[in-house]
Amino acid sequence: MTDSTAISRGTAVCENCGSVFAARIWPDGRIRPIGSPANCPCGGTEFRRLS
Repeated sequence: MTDSTAISRGTAVCENCGSVFAARIWPDGRIRPIGSPANCPCGGTEFRRLS
């Protein structure tokens, strides 16, 4: 089970289309948009955290 206190929130951009999302960021670097199961509506699955 994942410790939910270790998951942070931030802003991320889809590497495929450039859409910006509020996102959950796991300690291992995994980024998932909040409100989407695992990908961007464009189909992209790679996200970059915005500083």
